[in-house]
Amino acid sequence: MIPAASPQMQSGTSAFSAQSSSFDGKRPGTARREEPRVLDGRLYHRYDPEKAPYPLSYDRQVLELEALDNRLMKHLKGSTSFINFSEGPPQQSLDLGCGTGTWVIDAAKEWPDCSFVGFDLVNVQISLRGLDPSISRRIRWVHGNFLTTKLPFKDDEFDHVHIQSIARGVPESKWGVLFEEVNRVLRPGGAVEIIEDDIIFPVLPRWFTAPLRARPRRASSVHFPGGPPRDLSPPPSLSKDMHDHSLLESLFTSVFESRFINLKPTAVLPSYFTTYFRHVVLGPVLHFPMPPLPPLQPLPQQLPPSSAFDTLSTDSADSKSPTFHPVPMNRPTSLSLSSTLSASTNATKNSSLFSRAGRGKSSSISSNGDTSSLSSDAIDEDSETPVRDTTPVPFQRYYIDRSLTKDSTSVSSQPQALFRSENLAALNERSLAMHLYRGYQTVLACEGAMWEELIDRLRNRKEELKPYGWEDDEELEALQHRMRFERLIERYRSDMQARIALWCSLCGIGWPFPPREPLTKAELIEEERIREGMLEARNYATPEDLQAPCRAVRALVGYKSLLEER
Repeated sequence: MIPAASPQMQSGTSAFSAQSSSFDGKRPGTARREEPRVLDGRLYHRYDPEKAPYPLSYDRQVLELEALDNRLMKHLKGSTSFINFSEGPPQQSLDLGCGTGTWVIDAAKEWPDCSFVGFDLVNVQISLRGLDPSISRRIRWVHGNFLTTKLPFKDDEFDHVHIQSIARGVPESKWGVLFEEVNRVLRPGGAVEIIEDDIIFPVLPRWFTAPLRARPRRASSVHFPGGPPRDLSPPPSLSKDMHDHSLLESLFTSVFESRFINLKPTAVLPSYFTTYFRHVVLGPVLHFPMPPLPPLQPLPQQLPPSSAFDTLSTDSADSKSPTFHPVPMNRPTSLSLSSTLSASTNATKNSSLFSRAGRGKSSSISSNGDTSSLSSDAIDEDSETPVRDTTPVPFQRYYIDRSLTKDSTSVSSQPQALFRSENLAALNERSLAMHLYRGYQTVLACEGAMWEELIDRLRNRKEELKPYGWEDDEELEALQHRMRFERLIERYRSDMQARIALWCSLCGIGWPFPPREPLTKAELIEEERIREGMLEARNYATPEDLQAPCRAVRALVGYKSLLEER
């Protein structure tokens, strides 16, 4: 288990007692403790964006993503490092951009004779007081900005340098300067490894998000024999090529582009890396797609007719008024799918998008918790939905790009040597939910920078917002800009949680599905309708949608030349 950050972080007061090194004024890059600052309820570094362009927050849910990365890398290699140390583990190791320091602590357990320095911009490291003394006495935390000052270490001080997940804060023009500094503090023959991800905005197609915001069906004086006509076109405010979160994607991309941060470090890093290091091994780019579409949650039981409104189906021709029955006082507020999702039902102008034309075979959807019937068979055969190709398409849990970006004699021709291929093949399909979770949490961590980008557009480039329907959204038009932006963020969070379906992963490892409170007949009918719309929408899924990448990661290993010229 990794020690958790203290809740005191939420108040902006650092709960991490770091053994920071202090340096006299003669040393370059004098280190000092930097506490995160609180802005709009989130924690950020105190540097100016021009000096430290890292846009992510330091909230607990963001910092804990390090544990997911460390677990994946250790699974692939069976070690905390991708380097095969032929002469034994290193004696002095530097973790550049250490974050909370979880990698340092794991490596200290694996290498009992090695001393570690964790270097980071902000004081968010785990307290060493809570660790075993045999580990804590070999670790120290140092703080500073490696983009504006030299690393506060002597030449040839370390025989190993570990770098991971710093590309989101390093402009492309700074990589050469940074690697030059790493080369300086690394002893001749010392090893350096870097693991970086491409900056990806996970996209959900409209066939998935539209049913989540389907409006509750209301009675109409006009009845169509086959149900109301279905309109599958996007709302007028969005073009056919856009998705429901296109504006957030545009803001997210602009945050990094305005800071001159390359969105594909896996492609550009090899050229810089091979300039400063020798005997380089370029690992392949590992692409992880979206997780498989999960089954829909089972429906709860129906409340007895005497316990609440016994309303009739809105599709029924019977126009009798519903009979009111007192609701028991001990019944909790309904948490049905229809009641929770309908709060945002006005998000689109097209209320019939992917909705069912009629009740049809709604009885094929079980309400007893059985998910075995949740298949495409629940859709009417005479429906106007596209015919799904029944040919099974193999689902790829990952795919590998083995192409090298630079042809050099110093580059290994076996990129798969960095990890065990059988370990990669052992990852199951539900592990992909972890990568999607990491991707969308990275987007949410940039909320502050995305808000600043939106404000800049509203003030100076308002015409850039028109294609995204900023002024045309019915649900948001009466809200202030900040509230509108927060609603967009919450939509994205909610849609991603539905796509990840954590409940499915938990049930897959033996956790019981949490019981849901019974619904009234009207609530159950409405929830069945939404479920049918979601099932029907899956007929519009393309292989490209189902296998869209949500993460691309690459590892590089190199060594400092033994005959380094000074």
